[in-house]
Amino acid sequence: MDATGRVVKLFDELIAEGETIKQACKKLYFSGQKKAVSPEMFTAWKIKCLSLLKSTFGSSSPQFDNFTNAKFFDYYNATQVFLGILKAASLDIRKGYFFHKDLMLSVNIYDSLLARARQQIESGQLRKAEAILEAVLQEVLGKICHNKKIPFEQDDTVVTLAEILLKAETIPESVRDELSTLQQQFRRTNADAQQLAAATEWILSFLNEYLGGQILILN
Repeated sequence: MDATGRVVKLFDELIAEGETIKQACKKLYFSGQKKAVSPEMFTAWKIKCLSLLKSTFGSSSPQFDNFTNAKFFDYYNATQVFLGILKAASLDIRKGYFFHKDLMLSVNIYDSLLARARQQIESGQLRKAEAILEAVLQEVLGKICHNKKIPFEQDDTVVTLAEILLKAETIPESVRDELSTLQQQFRRTNADAQQLAAATEWILSFLNEYLGGQILILN
């Protein structure tokens, strides 16, 4: 799946979640219990929608602005309005309209590098694959620091960057530990093709999660 496809998938997931909330709200709305829907569930969904719209289109976009400034009447009607904005935003992306160039450029470049690493693993060029994987991790972590305005040095290692992001509460300890393990793996003399293939898939998952809109707000 390419970068655009992954962003569309994120929108589809939030739209599906919103449809579920709308049905719950509809039953309560027409029964006269307009405030009985779980505010925690509704608020969590709304925040996820805002994060995705901001990281995808930017904070000055009409998509984000309309979502932020939509008038709140009740949960049922508000959910319908929010879903309309999400569906229109998803359609914009499917048709190739503009969304955050910096995000897409980064994801596409790293995707291409990881694809090259896979080819080198398959052809037995494990050292070259290791170098690419470590470089991709270092660049991705540096980009997260840059966009979150967290101080770092350009020559910081993967382990150092992971510690910086952990202290800034940007990644959990489990991710920090995995990143540290990967750097140790890349520095070993006995490279293992199976381990490198697994590392490539983990890095791809990490890339999708951390540059795909979950925690990076780029504007």
